Amino acid sequence: MIPSSPHPSRADASEPLVSPPDNGALGSDDRVVEGVAASPGIAIGPAYILERESGRVEEESIDPAKAAQEKERFEEAISQAERALSSIISVTREKLGEESSAIFEAQQLMLRDDTLHDAVVRHIEEQHSSASYAIEQVMTQYRRRLENSDSPYLRQRSDDLLEVQQRLITYLRRGELLADVPPDTIIISQALSAAEMMLFSRRGIRGCGLDYSGPTSHVAIMARALGLPAVVSLHDLSEHVETDDMIVLDGIRGRVVVRPSDETIQTYQERNRRFQEIRTQQRELAPLPAKTTDGVTIDLHANIEISQETDLLDDHGADGIGLVRTEVLLLLQGSITQPEDVQYKLYRQIVEAAAPRPTTIRVLDLGGDKMLPLARREHNPFLGWRGIRVLLDKPDLLMPQLRAVLRAATHGPVRLLLPMITTRAEVEQVHELLDQAREELSARKVPFKADVPVGIMVEVPSVALQATLFAEVCDFFSIGSNDLTQYVLAVDRGNDLVANRYSELHPAVLALIKRTADAARAADIPVSVCGEVAGNPVATPILLGLGVDQLSASPIYIPGVKRLIRRISHADARQLAREALVLSDAEDVQALLNDWFHAHLGHLPLGLDGDTLGARGPQVASS
Repeated sequence: MIPSSPHPSRADASEPLVSPPDNGALGSDDRVVEGVAASPGIAIGPAYILERESGRVEEESIDPAKAAQEKERFEEAISQAERALSSIISVTREKLGEESSAIFEAQQLMLRDDTLHDAVVRHIEEQHSSASYAIEQVMTQYRRRLENSDSPYLRQRSDDLLEVQQRLITYLRRGELLADVPPDTIIISQALSAAEMMLFSRRGIRGCGLDYSGPTSHVAIMARALGLPAVVSLHDLSEHVETDDMIVLDGIRGRVVVRPSDETIQTYQERNRRFQEIRTQQRELAPLPAKTTDGVTIDLHANIEISQETDLLDDHGADGIGLVRTEVLLLLQGSITQPEDVQYKLYRQIVEAAAPRPTTIRVLDLGGDKMLPLARREHNPFLGWRGIRVLLDKPDLLMPQLRAVLRAATHGPVRLLLPMITTRAEVEQVHELLDQAREELSARKVPFKADVPVGIMVEVPSVALQATLFAEVCDFFSIGSNDLTQYVLAVDRGNDLVANRYSELHPAVLALIKRTADAARAADIPVSVCGEVAGNPVATPILLGLGVDQLSASPIYIPGVKRLIRRISHADARQLAREALVLSDAEDVQALLNDWFHAHLGHLPLGLDGDTLGARGPQVASS
């Protein structure tokens, strides 16, 4: 069966996410904890449980005569934090480039802030507090001021200040994070920061498993960029594992095997060998076109989050960049509210690296499960203030980005993508703002390209239903299958209680994809799928059969999809889609696909570990 959900089903949310072995591949006594794959790869080795000290600091008074000693401890903690951040910045620059270190440089500047420093010292002297309590009191007060500020930039700085606060208190407690982490271990923790991931990679860890976090979190992005296997959303894994327990971390299928049998270890060693072989073979497949046996060529594009991922385009045979998630790219600079010139340089670097292939830059996609520029709480954020709604309400966020994209387009082919569109009027408003951006650049005599194609994310059912009308004001469609599916089926894909009801290949979802593709074909504009399903070769035949002519996924999944495309007939795929559209539910589509693959290929496609794909296929970051 094809993967119908990135999450396992749970009958009872209070029970641990521990599943029985699948398909006989694991030993009968193996304990398997299911999560979400965040960075592909397989790690086998001893676990290291990273236990967090409580962040709570109890009020503690000191003898006034010891104030000088407490101030010295504070100064030493600052020195330790500065040295640690300098190391993080150095490693980040070396592995990910100059711009990715900006978030840590901002924290280093906070450590040197005279106002914060003097306020902590006064608290120690006047309130006779311990250094830890003084830091907690002063920095919490400053963080609240930042959170209530009218400035989006200052509100974004609140999280950085919290990391600085926790780092200083950690050093004061003499609990430096890196001290006890041995190399060649697999980190298991409730959560990690991007900074910690950078430092752990330098110490030679083999991978990480996190109880919380998601595949689009900072730490997941860092893990993929660093090539470290990672599994997230493991819930209470840290309660099932002890330090030095042997574990297998499967970043391909999104699971952790706790205390595996010798047989299971041998199985995973073989899977890891095949995984490495497949990655080597990708170089041979990369220059070949994604052409079906009857001569239909499909464009395969890459979704990227950081500029360093452009290095993967050639290795994995991408025909271009189908999605640049600018909210992630900018947040790694320390804030989503970056000036126009900073954004221009970032986009130019990506566009030049991809050229002559096209680059599709999506404007900020905020809200839902992503960060918002304002501190707002919503009862239902997926139906609230998100995507283009935020940008049209806050043109100060959108206008610098539009100008930067128009300028970057002078360095290679660029397309502009609009997220979470729900009405045609929203598209027309953006076109008006684009006209304004062109006028402003012309007045400044800044070079730019005026005729950048503008497309929309099709992720709301109303847009798919009216795709013909939207095609009149768009240059291309990009179907966000993740959100489209959850809106069509009324299933929150991040909710374990209903995740087993989530399936991108439900006939109702397929019908809207076909409706969108038909409208695109009638208007002679391209249509792509950039959601999770685009990276799953099991779903490829149906998507092609529905009329999709571009697929965009994380780079590492492109070769598997290309391999599948080169082995099937487009005519057969169209017939498969016709049969799927008349079925009643996702289970029937899954059964149809199983039969189709066995009839046409003799088996399901190979996964990244060389095995045929079972109930859990490859997973990629959500769009």
